[in-house]
Amino acid sequence: MSKALRAWVMLVLLMAVPLLASAGAIESGSAEPAQRSLPPVSLANDASENSVVASEPARGSLAPVPPAAGASDVPVVEIATIEDPLLDAEFDEAIESGDKQTVPDPFENLNRVLFKFNRGMHRMVLSPITKSYQFVVPEPARKGVRRILINLNSPSTLVNDLLQFRVKDAGETLGRFLLNSTIGFGGLFDVAVEAGWKHHSADFGQTLARIGVDTGPYLVVPILGPNTVRDGLGGIVDIMFQPLTYLVGPSLNLFLGGGRGFVELETNAAAMEALEGSSVDYYAALRSAYIQNRRAEVELPSARGFE
Repeated sequence: MSKALRAWVMLVLLMAVPLLASAGAIESGSAEPAQRSLPPVSLANDASENSVVASEPARGSLAPVPPAAGASDVPVVEIATIEDPLLDAEFDEAIESGDKQTVPDPFENLNRVLFKFNRGMHRMVLSPITKSYQFVVPEPARKGVRRILINLNSPSTLVNDLLQFRVKDAGETLGRFLLNSTIGFGGLFDVAVEAGWKHHSADFGQTLARIGVDTGPYLVVPILGPNTVRDGLGGIVDIMFQPLTYLVGPSLNLFLGGGRGFVELETNAAAMEALEGSSVDYYAALRSAYIQNRRAEVELPSARGFE
């Protein structure tokens, strides 16, 4: 079997297996996450039917131990969707005390529903595609794709640099765009870094923050994930700053937007899996991680001052 054929076979298998497993979970009625507490773990030799047993099958028997009645086919889902009252209480206390470092979450109930929907989409669709992409496309090529998308976003970065009076950064952004678009073959190669012009980010949500606009409530957007009112509106304005928005049709713009989101997902896939695996309440942990990361992105320019 040729390497190309083997790659396509593995691609089909990687995408089909999670979909079939999810379909089986839905038919058995276990796809909807439960909010009940986990059954207790028993360390005794004889475990009750409500206990979780983590032992090998009995000697002389090759049959696996059957699951308890009503048990979920995907126990990881049960564990990952448990809410952590302590973490939520600390978050609520910070909001009530007027902590400016914390983003309010008044729509938490709705956000959690959308969060579960996004996780289902991730498990059934996005994760298989991401893993297949990582399997088929080598890392150097994936880096090249990321550099091209960064280069295409340069006009929006340039406008926000100017709106934030970061003149030096604006000059570097313009120089990077011209150099990488020509000698770097459209950004496939980051030749501008050799000239000392490193990539930096600037967006309209960051610009609004610089003039004192509050974040607004925390939101979970279907498919797109964590956001805030301010940064969500800023993202729409950033699209208006892109020349390609007016030069190409909506289909290509939609493709490019989806490509950016997919590449970002692929880049952060390992970190997201690590966060989920170490979290009791994944929703609260991801909310905290997003807010801290976004605050760092907003505050970084102020640390360097207006240039």
